[in-house]
Amino acid sequence: MRETTAKKKFMWNMAGSLCNSLSSMLLLIIVNRISGESRGGFFALAYSTAQLLFSVGGFEIRPVQSTDIKNRFSFNQYFTSRMLNCSVMFVCMLGYIAVNGYTGMDALAVFWILAYRMVEAVADVYSGLFQQRERIDISGKEMLMRSGLATITFTLVLWLTDNLLYAGMALTLTSLVIMLLYDLHMKKYFEPAPVHLEWKGILGIYNACWPLFVSSFIMNYLNNAPKYSINNYYDQTVQNSYNILFMPAFVINLLSLFVFRPLLTDLAKDWEEEHLKEFSDIVKKMMILIGGLTIAACIGAYLLGIPVLSILYGVDLSSYRMELIVVMICGGLNAYVYCLYYVVTVTGKQIYLLLGYGAGLISAVLLGPYLVKNLEILGAALSCTLSFAVVFVVFLVITFAVIKNRTKKCKKIEN
Repeated sequence: MRETTAKKKFMWNMAGSLCNSLSSMLLLIIVNRISGESRGGFFALAYSTAQLLFSVGGFEIRPVQSTDIKNRFSFNQYFTSRMLNCSVMFVCMLGYIAVNGYTGMDALAVFWILAYRMVEAVADVYSGLFQQRERIDISGKEMLMRSGLATITFTLVLWLTDNLLYAGMALTLTSLVIMLLYDLHMKKYFEPAPVHLEWKGILGIYNACWPLFVSSFIMNYLNNAPKYSINNYYDQTVQNSYNILFMPAFVINLLSLFVFRPLLTDLAKDWEEEHLKEFSDIVKKMMILIGGLTIAACIGAYLLGIPVLSILYGVDLSSYRMELIVVMICGGLNAYVYCLYYVVTVTGKQIYLLLGYGAGLISAVLLGPYLVKNLEILGAALSCTLSFAVVFVVFLVITFAVIKNRTKKCKKIEN
């Protein structure tokens, strides 16, 4: 296989991440334009739940796998654990459909939308391998092809049939075919041995990942909690409007990931080799970058956000300017939390992440339903923002304490 440059790695990762992240926004636009606001709300809630269940299928193995520079676990061990997790995810999918009372075509449509994220959970274990071997450009190309072609087929089928079931099937099956053709082909350049289930070491992977899984699940729940509250108190059109407003918030997180994700392996090396100044410099630069992006996003949202979103989705959002600004602030806090989440993971202190997410969960459970019931979409935006503000403050304290403690230990050894 040909070697590539750092610039190409960055560009392909950026292209793949951009396409993968924007696909959710494009899918919601497409459903709104073709099937209307009510079906848009139906799709948005199903897709948000798919993201929550993705944390079950992924079990947050990717951060551990991609930073496993000492090859503590083999690829087949990572693969085996991922298959187990996706089996649990499948059961959870069926449980969600049953508990929420979906029947007939709606039940099947929800199933295929959820299944799309299960395919992504499987593909992610291959992306983790490519990133571990410092070829994040390969995972970028895969994301670009898979999410891009899946979105195109979804659009064509929905346009021809106006049926979310058929469109959901097309979305999932296209994603599956791309994964089987591309990922399995590229994997042989890094792991020539056939893929098989390897049970030895699985408990070690779960022991390293379970705090990350619990943290990731709570993080996704914090994003979704206002949506579930809206579902309890209001109709699908309100659900649709909130999800439309919430989409731009991920732009901040997305742009941050373009820079941060390629640096994960370097961050792990700096921590392992005790280059703490370089490690801290990366963290500081990311914090400044996210702050700048958040301010720019808030200004852009205030000036252009509402008219642009209204045109894109074909929905009147003129009364929600304040709500959009609050949502963008929430997006900035989400990006800060995501950044510090990976920083703490690299240090090996991921157990402490539970403190931050636990505090955020308490905030969401106690304040969320009350705010949504009384303030509708503004309450949903405030609930999400307050929850992530709590998590961010706790994570910031943990990050500072961990770096300071490691610095003291290094100085003692030198003396």
